[in-house]
Amino acid sequence: MAKKLSNIFLRLFLTFSLVTFVFLFYSFDSNAAGTGFVSITSATINGDNVVVTATASDLPDSDDGIFYLYAEKTYQDTPAGNVVATAPIGAEAVFVFPLGYGTTACHLYEKFQIAVLQGGAVVPICAARYISNPEALAHVSLPKKNNGKKGLILDGAKIGNGNTEVLTLGVQQAAYNINLEDVIGGNKVIAYPYNGKTYYFDSSYMSQYDHCVRITSSQGISLTMVLLNPYAAGEEYMISPYARSGIGRTRSSYYLMNTSEDAGLEALEAVVSFLANRYDGQHGVGQVDNWVIANEVNAKDAWNYADPMDIATYARLYADSLRVCYTAIRSQNANATVCLSLDNEWMSVAGGANYTARTTLEHVNAYIQAQGNFDWALAFHPYNYPMVWTSFWTPKNAKTAAMISHTMDSPYISMENIEQLTDYMSLAFMRGTRGQVRDILLTEVGYSSNQGEAAQAAAIVYAYYRTMTNQYLDMIIFNRQTDFPAEVKNGLSVGLSYQNGARKQAFDFFANMNGANAQNYKNFAANYAGIADWNAAMNAR
Repeated sequence: MAKKLSNIFLRLFLTFSLVTFVFLFYSFDSNAAGTGFVSITSATINGDNVVVTATASDLPDSDDGIFYLYAEKTYQDTPAGNVVATAPIGAEAVFVFPLGYGTTACHLYEKFQIAVLQGGAVVPICAARYISNPEALAHVSLPKKNNGKKGLILDGAKIGNGNTEVLTLGVQQAAYNINLEDVIGGNKVIAYPYNGKTYYFDSSYMSQYDHCVRITSSQGISLTMVLLNPYAAGEEYMISPYARSGIGRTRSSYYLMNTSEDAGLEALEAVVSFLANRYDGQHGVGQVDNWVIANEVNAKDAWNYADPMDIATYARLYADSLRVCYTAIRSQNANATVCLSLDNEWMSVAGGANYTARTTLEHVNAYIQAQGNFDWALAFHPYNYPMVWTSFWTPKNAKTAAMISHTMDSPYISMENIEQLTDYMSLAFMRGTRGQVRDILLTEVGYSSNQGEAAQAAAIVYAYYRTMTNQYLDMIIFNRQTDFPAEVKNGLSVGLSYQNGARKQAFDFFANMNGANAQNYKNFAANYAGIADWNAAMNAR
């Protein structure tokens, strides 16, 4: 026991040391000769103004005894543009200036950095920091429709129009995708004034998205919307300049959002603000509770393409897009959840151009904290390894057995060891702004019926109850309502129904596993999986 505990403490120490190193890597070095030790302690919206406070433990050299506060674009790393406020150099400083919301001079998305004049040169003396309370601008703070954890990726053809299948299934959570280029392109009929400019968005695509949101809201389902960034001719400005070399690649479905140029940055701010405003429950088209920013971003070659680069650079670029979207959404709906998305490849060597989920998580988190923490959430996809192996409670063979372990450094995280993810997210350096464990949404996981309908049905019940017995998991959204042809070709017949509409055994199990006869379904899953002690198998948290 002592040896086991010492190993656990060693792993935690190494993890803490790595994260501390990453955090320091992203922090500004104010220990240069003559710069002193200065830090911005807060940047908040107060009425129509921004209030920035700073402290100095060692006063920097200065030509004139003045602190200059600069407002920088997301992509700028040094003082640029105009000075927004000044203060006398001292142990404490307070800067107050207009937010400019609704104008072209809006500072909502900018970061602030203090500089001094030394020998006539502008010298930055602290790390930049963003506004921490965009929700101060929100006109609503919607109670979420969350009435349970049982979720499903919906079949668009079965949403509304008299189809009541989701009601039969008792769906409580649902996920759907929005392509940003669909909204930005097309007929440009819907006008949206934002920060001194008017943007025009596509009405035909929006009517399709409206239909989904309106119906799910009317059915009491909490909706998670995934924002994706595909390529569209004429809209290259939406794609990061560090990703455009991948345009046309057959392996790349979606691309890194553009926060590195004014055109893309401003368009991203506007379109995400527009969507959050439209789906705020106040416009007759329903509400979206949760927003996921891109898909499985650690697997960037396929799902969030960027040029070959080191993880630190990639994490910076993605974290910038996450913050921009968070600010846009929370400034419209103060209670919305905004998520980072990762796949199940936790500590395994990803290979190629991709990164592991944990490494990505650590770098994104450290970069965000260095510039002002905010309450992002985690959208995780705990598929089994390999994905086509349905019976996740038992390894497919000796080789795959090593891929999933009940340790924090497991190569993969599936529903068999999902408690390792929540244990990790419970560590102090991963927590949110109030010291809370961040929201964790299992927004996609699926089990194929190719191993047998009974295996799929048992897997769904087992995974659902592992979620129900873990207080840190907000939901589990199963992939999917109906088999999808491209997935079926790859051995993933994960739907509750076949493509021809015939229902699988999993349909009945999904519908009733949390109902009056839930124990019967749990018994079936336990017997099928050979689980003698169901409660112990849950690894409850």
